[in-house]
Amino acid sequence: MTVSIFKGAAQAALAVMLCTGLAGQGLAQGAGVTESAGQSRASWHGGLLATSLAYSETMLDRQSHVTDKIAVALRARQSGLLGINQLTFGGRVLGTVIHESTNTPGKFPILSRLPPTHTSGTSDSYGVINDITLNVTATTPLLTAFVQGEYTEVEYPGQNEIQLRKAWLAIGDLDRAPFYLAVGRKTVNFGNFESYAPFSHTHNAHYFWAQTKDPLIEIGYLSERTDVALSIIRNHRGNRVISSPSNDGSFTNYAVNAAHRMSLGNGMQLRLGAGYLRGTIYDSRIAHHPPGVGVDRGWNGAWDVNATLSGARFDLMAEFTQTTDRWPATDHKVSALTLQGRYRGAFLGRPATYSLSASHGNQGGSGTEWESMTQVILGLEVDVAPNVTLGAEYMFNDGFVPLIMPTVTGDASVQSHSVILGARLTF
Repeated sequence: MTVSIFKGAAQAALAVMLCTGLAGQGLAQGAGVTESAGQSRASWHGGLLATSLAYSETMLDRQSHVTDKIAVALRARQSGLLGINQLTFGGRVLGTVIHESTNTPGKFPILSRLPPTHTSGTSDSYGVINDITLNVTATTPLLTAFVQGEYTEVEYPGQNEIQLRKAWLAIGDLDRAPFYLAVGRKTVNFGNFESYAPFSHTHNAHYFWAQTKDPLIEIGYLSERTDVALSIIRNHRGNRVISSPSNDGSFTNYAVNAAHRMSLGNGMQLRLGAGYLRGTIYDSRIAHHPPGVGVDRGWNGAWDVNATLSGARFDLMAEFTQTTDRWPATDHKVSALTLQGRYRGAFLGRPATYSLSASHGNQGGSGTEWESMTQVILGLEVDVAPNVTLGAEYMFNDGFVPLIMPTVTGDASVQSHSVILGARLTF
């Protein structure tokens, strides 16, 4: 019953978004259109209310600007993409069709799916509404407020299908000063974790993406080339990797992240980043994700370095993240490495992005069943309309190591192949 209700809601939302997007394009002809990558990006401003497709595409994209959405919003204010004293609305529907096969019944190491979503056999094909997301950004001369609610069909234990995923308030105006102060629920500003694949994330994101349930405090510095953020995090079990030894509610967990961009000439740019997170889930002998209690629990942080080389039509990226100490559950440090590239060209006359992403996660000693996992993705995204993108992935996975009881469930012999086709509609 619940599935049919959400399918109906998804269909209705698709129709509403499509109508809104088309209406926005028509209104934009008299209200102003921004240009991005040679493609029109419709925006509509009607006094207090507004939409901005270019802004929505970035704020709603889980593959890019994963950890620095506040910086995106503040720079959008500065560039005029966000109007002051306005409410800017955005939304997205993402749906995919997935075909997957494995050499071991019931074991599918695809990172973007939870184990219960798979069949007990060796192959399966199914379609899903991955998420329906709506957000609003409110601005005043010194304040930027952001709220995002979403339906997701992949929820972690204790979560609901409909969630208030992000809600934060930032004080700052980059035209007046390069500093800001923000409070709220958001992705922690740690690491880069960008994925060039259309739909699937990398091992770095899978192992180390930090999201809070409790409000955090973020203090940041943003200049034309440099980003720095310090996040003060409450000692509670958050979503994904956030945790601390006692989870006593005090504010002694923290993260710091920095990035600097430099011009290399001839249209080339290099971005270097680094970060540190004090408290992660990799702090317990109990091989459970996350552990509620544990033996010899102590702080086990993580550090990250990343680099991106960009040209007019291409990006090349590398990222490495690792815990500062061994995970007691596997007696080994947890690490992840991503190497990826993308090229912006055309497909059948439409703007397209071709990508190759390879990532590797390691959490066990050499020769153990839970030693590592590897993922390689070939991807293609095509903009068939200003607010509609079609995507395709071919994915190869080697190794099966769930982060729940890895020394029991790990299986180094598992290999799988997946094809994912999907559509994304944004306004």
